[in-house]
Amino acid sequence: MKKKNIIAVVIVLLIGVFLAFSKVKTTPTIEKSPESLFLSAIENTRYYSVEDVAKMIISQDPLLQLIDLRSEKEYNKYTLKGAVNIPLDQLLKKENLSDYFDQDVYNTVLFTNGSTHADAAWMILTRMGFTNIYVMKGGLNAWAENILKPKPDDGPWDAAADELYQYRRGASQYFGGGKAVVSETSAPPKTKKKKVIKRKKKEVEGGCG
Repeated sequence: MKKKNIIAVVIVLLIGVFLAFSKVKTTPTIEKSPESLFLSAIENTRYYSVEDVAKMIISQDPLLQLIDLRSEKEYNKYTLKGAVNIPLDQLLKKENLSDYFDQDVYNTVLFTNGSTHADAAWMILTRMGFTNIYVMKGGLNAWAENILKPKPDDGPWDAAADELYQYRRGASQYFGGGKAVVSETSAPPKTKKKKVIKRKKKEVEGGCG
């Protein structure tokens, strides 16, 4: 991992820890308690596999909202179909929080090249009270390995493993297979901004502390 990426991860994780254990109100949403956040983190229910994401894209799931947290330069080289680019260092901008995360209609799936940056973003957004936030496990690295260029299992034949491989082969054909790689230079399809349906805010109980 490059030095600048390591620094970015450390900064975001520090922000996440600060938000997780502080009482600072950053948004009008109902914040998740540190205990609840910890349980959610260790349960790993935040993850969607790359196969899950592929199925949702292929079926044109209307509830899917993909957020690419990488830089604009990386996004312009390659991204997933329909993904919106919100670089990690712009995650907490007011317009991004209100336009993409402050809703309970879409299942928002965060992704980067791996999972570390997306995990950090998930921690921050979940602590702030936003719901239906998920992470594509393994990021685009897992996407390239399992969806774009799948390989059969080298072990003894297994029905479940073979079924998974056959699905990956079909998905690979749908998404272009070896013709589409993470380092490609073609620009991503332009995505229209979704009209987000806001969730109702709960009134804050009690006075100022």
